[in-house]
Amino acid sequence: MFLETKATILGLAAGIGVLGATFATAALLRPTPPAATNGELPANIVASLTGEAKRGYDLYDHNCAQCHGDDARGDEGPALFDLTKSDARLSKIIKQGVKGEMPKFGSKFSDADVQSLVSFLHALKS
Repeated sequence: MFLETKATILGLAAGIGVLGATFATAALLRPTPPAATNGELPANIVASLTGEAKRGYDLYDHNCAQCHGDDARGDEGPALFDLTKSDARLSKIIKQGVKGEMPKFGSKFSDADVQSLVSFLHALKS
């Protein structure tokens, strides 16, 4: 009985070690957003925003920055640089939220607001 219990514990410990190494490797492979000063978006990104993306930045700043960071590098919510999701997927996430992680904004934002936010998100390139 003792040997079976010891083997089970060692097997669980090895599995946890492999799982931890997998998550650590995945974290290292994620792109790192460009550095900014004072926790703000890099000046070149802000300067490049026009029209819809500029309006999206204003909406982001007032509604999203508290979770995703003033610099969009993540805080409670994930970093938003270099997103590869489609416009439709980003719109759905903004409107419907993410259960237990992000509130729904569908009743707060118009379709035009959501499109402006999506345009802003696509402008966030490292």
